[in-house]
Amino acid sequence: MTLVVLLAPAELGRARTLPSPRRLCTSVAAALTELRRAPPAATLLLVDPAPDLDWADLREQLRPLRTRMIVAGGHAPPGVRQVPTLEAALPLLGRPAAPNGGPGPGDRPGAPVDAAPTTSHLTGTPLPATLLTVTPLTLIGASTGGPRALQDLLSGLRPRGAVVIAQHLSEGFSDNLTQWLGTLTSAPVLNPAPGEPLRPGTITVVSGTHVTLSGDTLRVHPGQPGREYLPSIDRLFQSGLTWRGPLNAVLLSGMGDDGAAGLAALHAAGARTAVQDPDSATVPSMPAQALARVRPSVLADPRGLRAFLERHA
Repeated sequence: MTLVVLLAPAELGRARTLPSPRRLCTSVAAALTELRRAPPAATLLLVDPAPDLDWADLREQLRPLRTRMIVAGGHAPPGVRQVPTLEAALPLLGRPAAPNGGPGPGDRPGAPVDAAPTTSHLTGTPLPATLLTVTPLTLIGASTGGPRALQDLLSGLRPRGAVVIAQHLSEGFSDNLTQWLGTLTSAPVLNPAPGEPLRPGTITVVSGTHVTLSGDTLRVHPGQPGREYLPSIDRLFQSGLTWRGPLNAVLLSGMGDDGAAGLAALHAAGARTAVQDPDSATVPSMPAQALARVRPSVLADPRGLRAFLERHA
């Protein structure tokens, strides 16, 4: 039996009680990737699932995989097998738990035990040793009405990973935006430093120029003011495919369709995506264009998006 476990990064140690072999995942996208690689009739164990989990979408994606789903703790919809604790799930997994997380009866020699993922769930490429426990990256795109939404999202936020914000503004206003956002959070709020690796716990604000990712490094590119969106949210989002760890993408209020295609590409690649509810946006065009292309992981007003960031960023 293939056992895929979905749980929060802080809960990885709890999986030591589970039978081996097991695959530990900290995102729905990573869990689905493992299940698609597994033989039919695998088991997905969700430990204290996130309140914003899209159950309908998850069940639809599991349907062709013939996957058994068990929920330990938290909340589950009708029709899903649920037990109150992780320990209560052990009898349902077909084998006794291995003592101290070691190999159990019938395990393959050398079967993987609880560890951080060793490949990117976006690209499938191996992670270098320094990134095996990599923190998440969050990309945020915004245009007209964006600063108002960003105020709700960032006030008091302390991200675990790096956050990069692409806000449509004329060149020369970036410093003002960075300074203002810096008053909302105790996290360092920075302008982009070309060629410098992103640092966990920081927020980088980009406006008036293009910026892309190359792995964990930002690249700044000149644009054509008045003739194109600056920065291009689509270019930033598309470049996020080079990131080798957990990735979140958030699209906020704005005019036009910048960011819609990039968000759809990231979602298709397995990133966790969130879109501002158009009804809550100052200008609903960008969120509406994204919703025309993709069903995001989360659709919410700024308050709901703030909860998304608190959990995942």
